[in-house]
Amino acid sequence: MRTLADALRWRALRHPDLPATWFQGRTRSFAELNESTTELAAGLVGAGIKPGDHVCVLDKNSDLYYELLIAVTKCGAIATPINWRLTPSEVAKVTTDAQCVLMVAGEEFTAVAAEAGFPAMSFAQLPRKPGAADPRLDAENRVAWQLYTSGTTGLPKGAMLTNLNLTGLLGLLLFEVPELRQGGRGLVAMPLYHIGGCGWAAAVMATGSCMVFTREVIPQELLQVIPEQRIEVAFLVPAVLLFMTQLPESQTADFSSLKNILYGASPITPAVLNKSIETFKCRFTQVYGLTETTGAITALQFEDHQGDRLLSCGRASFGGDLRIVDPEDREVPRGELGEIVYRGPGIMVGYWNRPQDTAAAVRDGWFHTGDAGTMDAAGFIYIKDRIKDMIVSGGENIYPAELEGVLAGHPAVADVAVIGVPDDKWGETVKAIVVKKPGSELSEDELIDWSRDKLAGFKRPRSVDFIDVIPRNPSGKILKRQLREPYWAGAARQVN
Repeated sequence: MRTLADALRWRALRHPDLPATWFQGRTRSFAELNESTTELAAGLVGAGIKPGDHVCVLDKNSDLYYELLIAVTKCGAIATPINWRLTPSEVAKVTTDAQCVLMVAGEEFTAVAAEAGFPAMSFAQLPRKPGAADPRLDAENRVAWQLYTSGTTGLPKGAMLTNLNLTGLLGLLLFEVPELRQGGRGLVAMPLYHIGGCGWAAAVMATGSCMVFTREVIPQELLQVIPEQRIEVAFLVPAVLLFMTQLPESQTADFSSLKNILYGASPITPAVLNKSIETFKCRFTQVYGLTETTGAITALQFEDHQGDRLLSCGRASFGGDLRIVDPEDREVPRGELGEIVYRGPGIMVGYWNRPQDTAAAVRDGWFHTGDAGTMDAAGFIYIKDRIKDMIVSGGENIYPAELEGVLAGHPAVADVAVIGVPDDKWGETVKAIVVKKPGSELSEDELIDWSRDKLAGFKRPRSVDFIDVIPRNPSGKILKRQLREPYWAGAARQVN
């Protein structure tokens, strides 16, 4: 199996009648999915889509969305999902950076695409060629998907993932999640613009399970879908598990089909984990990874969920290596703090049109995660802090530099710093620390309201504190650690 599409081709040949997708009552078999993606790929080629072209997608989850992701790879182009939470100006940054050739948008987002300056085609308008031959323009070293992750400069960066990266992820999950099986059913609830959505869906498909898509993450709906669709495996973020277990219906629903819930994208508290185990009564596997590593690079198996290891994100997953290094990239002794670096099949080919950023992130074959942590004698990794200035809220990566650039545009703001503060529901939330211009009467609510049409909802500050001076070092860099200290006092680590 050289490419992601090869996984579908093989399943369609060997198990044509097994269900491949389910969405809002519509089921399609592997043979049907393979045929429809081929017809769509041929139609795109006929419409002028060439290998290497970027096809952007702006929508919430559906079987048609995933069908397009596969079809684009079959014609050698690059599927480029866009976060549907972004504002039109933020969408425009992504489409411009990707040199988008075609934008496909769901009905809810055609206006957003138009306002971003890129009129979109609907899924129903996509060209198809019934009965056409598979273009087979995919190749193992060809970039298949380009997923955008916010950058420390405030500009989004497109992580280029090849077919080889994606098939490497599939092999990893086969070893770490044996519950994924031919004929099984896997829940795909996390957004398809995120590696936790599209990458997880790819793994479910490759193992011969049915991808059960939900339009978006609504805890009440998930509590209905899991028993109704007899879900066996799922990937969810801790915030979603918290919301689900807080609902009364979670205590009476039939979860007997569940075999394993994977969780990640942000750390989990022992209280939420224990409540989730009590509620769903299945195995839990924590995974840690990044978009740039094509997802999971560690796994904490259920039997290791005990004692101090509850604070660990697990050990290196199959096929990869992890080290903890100092600023000179020298491995530090076990138990000492350093940066977590990874070497393995998941490392992206690079950031689109960002050679300097790529060179800084991947050095001597090792990807530098930007996370600070330790490794114990048994190889378990413990994340302690972030070297990169990043906030993780509800599984979404948020880079303060982007927010600081926007908030500094308010006429009453003299200086601003953005930090993450602990939150029981979201892990972390965004706090803006602001110095007002002399004579200004700027309030917390006013600044937050002002940012509504400039920042996606998950990026907007949830709170604002006003101070006289923002601390900086002699070179002018904001002393974020000093700003965070009062809010994280008493915490064992500077992530939540």
